[in-house]
Amino acid sequence: MPTLEGHFDDLQELLGRRLSPEEMDRTLDAVKGEWKQFDPGTGRFKIELNDTNRPDLWSVEGIARQLRGGRPRSGHPYGFLEQADLRKRKGGEPDIRIDSSVDRVRPFMGGFCARGGRLGAEGLLQIIGTQERLSDLFGRKRADLAIGVYPLDRIVFPLTYRACDPVTTRFVPLGADHAMTLGEIVETHPKGRAYGGLLKGHSAWPVLFDARETILSFPPVINATSSGEVTPEDEGLFVEATGFDPGRLLLVLNILAANLTDRGYEVEPLMAGGKSPLVAPASPGTVVHVPTGLPARVLGEERDPSDFVETLLDFGYPQISRPAGEGKSGWEVLSPFTRDDLLGAVDVVEDYLVAKGYDTFEPLLPREFTRGRPAPRQKIESRIRQALTAMGYQELLSNILTGEPLVTERLGRDAGALVRIDNPASLQFAVVRPSLLAGLLAAEARSGRALYPHRIFEVGEAMRLGAASRGEEDRPINDLWLMSALLAHPQASVSELQGVLEMLFERMDRTLVIRTADLAPYLPGRCGTYVNRSGETVATVGEIHPEFLDRWGIRMPTVCFEVDLEAMLAS
Repeated sequence: MPTLEGHFDDLQELLGRRLSPEEMDRTLDAVKGEWKQFDPGTGRFKIELNDTNRPDLWSVEGIARQLRGGRPRSGHPYGFLEQADLRKRKGGEPDIRIDSSVDRVRPFMGGFCARGGRLGAEGLLQIIGTQERLSDLFGRKRADLAIGVYPLDRIVFPLTYRACDPVTTRFVPLGADHAMTLGEIVETHPKGRAYGGLLKGHSAWPVLFDARETILSFPPVINATSSGEVTPEDEGLFVEATGFDPGRLLLVLNILAANLTDRGYEVEPLMAGGKSPLVAPASPGTVVHVPTGLPARVLGEERDPSDFVETLLDFGYPQISRPAGEGKSGWEVLSPFTRDDLLGAVDVVEDYLVAKGYDTFEPLLPREFTRGRPAPRQKIESRIRQALTAMGYQELLSNILTGEPLVTERLGRDAGALVRIDNPASLQFAVVRPSLLAGLLAAEARSGRALYPHRIFEVGEAMRLGAASRGEEDRPINDLWLMSALLAHPQASVSELQGVLEMLFERMDRTLVIRTADLAPYLPGRCGTYVNRSGETVATVGEIHPEFLDRWGIRMPTVCFEVDLEAMLAS
């Protein structure tokens, strides 16, 4: 969970009122935070946040802003949102030119200017801490998103963001006293060793220039000494972010713009060009529809609709209105421009509950008491686990989300039926597993030094896309309930594992017929399928082909089976 450090006087100044540490501890419930430490002698504190879905709260400024009801410290609306609308309508030449050469490396950049303020020593500590938390946590250690902050007085606009040759492009990075090539920075500079690996595999690396062709930075690695380090006395700042998702860039730039505004700066939105022009900071204009009866269903009691609206407005929602058109009911709720965590109407109702306080709701005891009992599905899984455990097999629990190559290339199967995750946090978790075999083979690949024989199994869920209906593009998602086992030792054979499988069928009182088959990743002639009376495939069993054993790095004969439990029970 994110932990923030700061000075109590700075927090109270941002908040606009004086509170004791005890009062602050109670107030932090509104941000799902806990007062973890306070030193009266130094005035320093630590706050631990229990919600990782709101990066807008990962700063002292963000906490104070939420406790103020989402309003700026000045009391006036964040004026840069209107400026951003004007900048979009105005169009014209971008303030940050993005060359197409960065499309394959790190394609998006956005930024803004902030003038007329002064950070001070504490403000500088906070802006640096927020930059690091957003880059490391929200940006996955700069892999998805990285932030740069610069003194504005050394920069001449427009800026240019383009990819350059790492062998010939040179500048003096922060922390060094001589010019270095991009390649040398990655090999020898501490920041280069930490983050240079994000760019390896590309022949050209991204660099940010100003209008004089002076290098400002080498995103996402290090700034140049020519742009300078930010100091407590700087009255003008330039803030930029680079990454792969314009929506995520806009969110962090919105957060930083709000933070600097709360510290007395006037923010000027800038337009970045490229294949997806971005004006930042700006409101994404996300609207969530809340049905009329939903708050009562979620909260368990009726609440005054006007109180629901007023409480959310006080909590920081900029606009709540009735939907236009006849027959429509409920509310259209505009999301705060510093948030992207509202996935649906229930999230809005949860904010109402947090804003009102849990202690304002009357507790109700359950009217009926029931005894829990295992679901029928759990009973079947327990029987399978008992049987396989008795035969010396160990159960494996692997991730439901996995990487696409593991379930396609390494199993010799196509990707046509894969269920993919939109905007995955990592390519290692980009698809839902269509089979349990990849998890078993991955475990076996890591177990080469363990004593043989290896006997492992797994029971769990998987998903595949079904066939689309006539005239429809969307394909249904089929939930699968599978059981799979693996056996590996020098004399492992199909017949040995086939005996285990048929004993399981007998235990489940099922009689199935085996047929020869040719199915990857099994060896032709040593693979079979079990079918029910209607010819539906219930299970597959076979010896893994040596080619696929090499792909996994397995050096021992290996046989596997996989059973569709739904099909088996229906037979």
